[in-house]
Amino acid sequence: MGDRANFVFVQPNGHSIVVYGHWAGHNMLARLADAVTAAKPRWGDPSYATRIAVSQLIGDQWNMETGWGLSVNEIQDNEHKIAVVDFQQQTFSLHEEAPYADESNKVRGMNNEHIFVQDLNNFCEKYADRLLPV
Repeated sequence: MGDRANFVFVQPNGHSIVVYGHWAGHNMLARLADAVTAAKPRWGDPSYATRIAVSQLIGDQWNMETGWGLSVNEIQDNEHKIAVVDFQQQTFSLHEEAPYADESNKVRGMNNEHIFVQDLNNFCEKYADRLLPV
């Protein structure tokens, strides 16, 4: 039992860091928008922005044995659309799952084609509970 969600952070080298949250599905877009908002001062540096956003998502649960996972280029168990953040392009997009055996996708288990894409500022303004830094 859970409320599984995956958060994908595209890296400049074409790989993606995927954060899996076993209980992260509830309010997942607000949770992600808050994390990305916290990283706004470093949006121009995807490695720092990703680290800040991932730290914000996991919060005080870093020492827990379960609840969160990290992978590269593949999603884990999932029950929601897949949220993708690309700091270099400054975009947010949502994706459908794809058959895990389909190796034509950049991220295993996630369809390459987005359902929709949005500017990162607009995404944060719409979903974040905290205000964007100036």
